[in-house]
Amino acid sequence: MSRELLIEREGDEVRAALLEDGSLVDLIVERESGGSIVGNIYLGRVERVILGIGAAFIDIGRGKSGFLPLSERRGDEPSDVPVVEGGTVFVQAKRDAFAEKGPQLARQLSLPGRFLVYAPKGGRLTVSRQIENESERDRLLGLISDIAEDGEGFVLRTVAEGAAHDVLAAEAAYLRDIWRQVLEEHDGADAPAILYRELNALQKAIRDQAQDDVVAIRFDDNAAFNDAKSYCDQFYPALMEKLALENGAAPLFDQYDIDTAIEVALSRNAPLPSGGGMVIESMEALTAVDVNSGRLTEGSSPEENARKTNLEAAVELTRQIRLRNLGGLVVVDFIHMEDESGWEEILETLRKGFSRDRVSCRVVGLTEGGLVELIRRRRRPPLAETLLDKCPECGGDGHVWRTESLVFETLRSLRREAAVGSPGKIRLNASPEILEAIEKPGNNGDPFSRVGRQVVTQVMPDFGPEEYEIFINGDGDGGN
Repeated sequence: MSRELLIEREGDEVRAALLEDGSLVDLIVERESGGSIVGNIYLGRVERVILGIGAAFIDIGRGKSGFLPLSERRGDEPSDVPVVEGGTVFVQAKRDAFAEKGPQLARQLSLPGRFLVYAPKGGRLTVSRQIENESERDRLLGLISDIAEDGEGFVLRTVAEGAAHDVLAAEAAYLRDIWRQVLEEHDGADAPAILYRELNALQKAIRDQAQDDVVAIRFDDNAAFNDAKSYCDQFYPALMEKLALENGAAPLFDQYDIDTAIEVALSRNAPLPSGGGMVIESMEALTAVDVNSGRLTEGSSPEENARKTNLEAAVELTRQIRLRNLGGLVVVDFIHMEDESGWEEILETLRKGFSRDRVSCRVVGLTEGGLVELIRRRRRPPLAETLLDKCPECGGDGHVWRTESLVFETLRSLRREAAVGSPGKIRLNASPEILEAIEKPGNNGDPFSRVGRQVVTQVMPDFGPEEYEIFINGDGDGGN
């Protein structure tokens, strides 16, 4: 299987797309301003302790209070201070805020690297379950046992397979140094305060997504490419030969038709190769999936048609769940089959597909009612929540693009027009919302610097929040 990682950076937005055999299977969209806080470590202040639900609400300085399950307290603080209202607590964000829920926190602290996850007071040494070779597992456990100091815990990540002692030892030393810096920050901090901030979006995408089977990491921006080179040269020199700068005029995602796959991932319907499809409905508590056969009639029997459609749906579902970043309970209504071996084939296809998912997903099995249940851990917000917002015109039943998403799509559209249009200035007529977001104070540098031409803007008060149009030399070419 050929895997490639495409990374686009526009302003403070980073989009990382992971392709398997040319098909988009994972997409991370993160903005440096207001992005994910997963992995950040805070000194929080305890606002409320509710014993009835076994949890505390913690002020970490992010607006919404964090949710801390008390059962997860494992003594990972410098001093094992009980959680009391008004007191302070050492916590790490394990899940971003979702809908009306605040971020989920834990007192089990860990620092991820490319090969290792370091738990300063974890005490356990484990190997990723995705490393199945027993002799390799034993070799890695032997290496990390030699590297670990008293009381330390390490998890060897999948990419550690085949790694040498000196590589693992160097990363362990690097993670220990970060932990020492966290403790120094803790000693002088007043709650709420951030003590450790995860890597920026570009670095995190490389660290977490560029496993050994990724053959290329592609960029279309010189600055992002150079930042990646500096990061890899310092920490992961083996990745240097995989970095590639694409010099095409069109944005990188256009070259690989990524936006078409994103449009499907934002819709209710996901088509299947043989003409069937899935309807995917996400709610706060669960996601429901309905598999339909469509016009498939080529099989020798209804049972064969159902089996073919269900297998296609199982393959596509693993891709769509990863791509849409769906979490929690997922209930799937496959087409009914009488053959038990067919159901086992469906469940095995799901297990195999999710085995490549970095986020843990458990295939629970087939219920008495004939539904397949899955449970996937929530970490980042769903893709739709990142890119879309509730429609103000229809009471929230529909969705529109978030202003932040529109800003970067507008900038990408300008680059597209500049690449193919006739020479001259470009005029951007846009809604007040779009131009205000593009030109707001605090943006770093010229937002139009990558367009390669002079851009003249005009506020259009009558435009809806999503509307903009692009003209070259005032001749009316282009637009949206």
